[in-house]
Amino acid sequence: MFKSHFELMAAYNAFANTRIFEAAGRLSNASRRADCGAFFKSVHGTLNHLLCADRIWMKRFTDEGEAPDRLDAILHEDFAALRAAREAEDWRIQAYIGGHSPKAR
Repeated sequence: MFKSHFELMAAYNAFANTRIFEAAGRLSNASRRADCGAFFKSVHGTLNHLLCADRIWMKRFTDEGEAPDRLDAILHEDFAALRAAREAEDWRIQAYIGGHSPKAR
């Protein structure tokens, strides 16, 4: 794979997360937290799960940062704090990918 492919995927990930958080931000707090039968129960729980998973992978890749010990951990109860953490993690992913040089084949 070429580095540009991974850069594109990291940028798309950030774009998609921005869109998801924009949509979730239009929901009431009660709606975001309502148990809708999803694996992580609510929209809020699912958004926390996505952040957990990315932090776990980034810890494995970089050996830096904090990684939760459970995929259902609620890292942020507050939606604004969760959104800010998501944006920071997306930046971290893009910076990590951008800092890698393609390996010679």
